[in-house]
Amino acid sequence: MKDSIESFADAKASDLLKKLGRNIRRAAKNPGEKRIHDLRVSIRRLSQCLIEFRQFFPARKTKKRLKRLDALMDLAAEIRNRDIAAELIGAANPKLAASLQRERAEAKRRLEKTLEHWRRRDLS
Repeated sequence: MKDSIESFADAKASDLLKKLGRNIRRAAKNPGEKRIHDLRVSIRRLSQCLIEFRQFFPARKTKKRLKRLDALMDLAAEIRNRDIAAELIGAANPKLAASLQRERAEAKRRLEKTLEHWRRRDLS
């Protein structure tokens, strides 16, 4: 039974890692709202898989991977939070909306730099 669960965990993590790689490439090309959302979902799912099946993965490597995923999630969240705030503000406060756009642009630059680094890495 353990072998089948371990095999399942390995296969699931591998599949989620491939999806993360695809979403990294897509978000690196065009970090729009949908691509950022998809990136965040893939990060969250892979992180949850690593946590739930942690007994089947090397502890030290898993901890390191989770820290990296958390850092990537934080960068993506910076953009997403500004998208949501801009949506809520709308045209009600043009000055604040412009400020949010500048902050989003800066967060986008940081994320793009990080995604380019991730894109070049072997995610396996």
